[in-house]
Amino acid sequence: MSNVIHIWDQPTPATWTEAQAVLNRLVDQPAPPNPRFVELARRLQAFMPEVASDWTLDAPNGVLDEVVWSLGLARTLPDNFYPRLIDEALNLGLSVCDEQAGECFVPGPWRLSEAGRERLVHSPVALPAPSGLLDVQGRFRALVLPRLLHHGFALETPPPRGNLVQTHLVRPSPLGEQRIHVEWMGDAASHYVATVIVRITPDLPEPVAKICVPQTRITFDIVDTPQINSFLHGFSPARPTSRGYLASKVAGLDSFLPALGDWLLAALVPVLDQCKTLQDFLAYDLAEPRHPVYVKAYQANLALAYCAEVPDLDARFDQLMLRRRADGMNPDQMAAVFKALRLLRNA
Repeated sequence: MSNVIHIWDQPTPATWTEAQAVLNRLVDQPAPPNPRFVELARRLQAFMPEVASDWTLDAPNGVLDEVVWSLGLARTLPDNFYPRLIDEALNLGLSVCDEQAGECFVPGPWRLSEAGRERLVHSPVALPAPSGLLDVQGRFRALVLPRLLHHGFALETPPPRGNLVQTHLVRPSPLGEQRIHVEWMGDAASHYVATVIVRITPDLPEPVAKICVPQTRITFDIVDTPQINSFLHGFSPARPTSRGYLASKVAGLDSFLPALGDWLLAALVPVLDQCKTLQDFLAYDLAEPRHPVYVKAYQANLALAYCAEVPDLDARFDQLMLRRRADGMNPDQMAAVFKALRLLRNA
């Protein structure tokens, strides 16, 4: 069984009676695809990709040829899915009407009903009760994701592979997709060791990307994590960027995840905020602050400077070479890329 809700763009009703009248007037009217529907579908699939089949049967990508998107929601969807759908729709300027519940939600945010108009405040969703097994993805969704939503991140939870469980925080930026991968190795019955991988994937022109392979991403090294250092497992000061964090039993996981959220917001998100655009990244990379989170001297850095036609490309190359040598990376690869980029410019 499912519950059908109706979503439309304009006009935005001010009362429940007006919402019913707008829906009756617009439903079944033909229209070109609405990009706001497409974006809503993208956000919902990123939020809970594992339940997409429970709501995407009619328009999996939000592409339809009608003014109103009548969306069937399976009753098996998690309790926190519907509130998220409403929030994302309202953030896009859409209206959401639930005739069965006698409610319409509009930007503001407001809830319209026969009783009148009131501020929309969602009832708290109860966290899943611990089962004795470590539900990494479920607890991450409950304890970490809500704190990152306001910063534009969505959560991807790929199916586990053997002893590997993954939680990916993803957000778009003008420079390219930003991804925070937390990879968990272990056993749901006892413990997991988490590692954090941070990348930005810029959209490089194909000839430039071919020159830079395999270093076509911006990658960050992490050398200190004060908020979660107490969870370090098998750490050696001689290898400060090799950092694994132990979460043992349910209590340990529920202790680690809030601390992880603290670190993400205090240290990592501010760095990614400074690398959203090409110009911002180039400025950040040139300053190359040796913060606890810093940019690795990869070939993509030089390629982006080349694409931006910076006047100081030679100086940037020299700086990147110094950083590569300091980090024990092969300088010959960067030198070969620099030579190839100069030839490409002169071609």
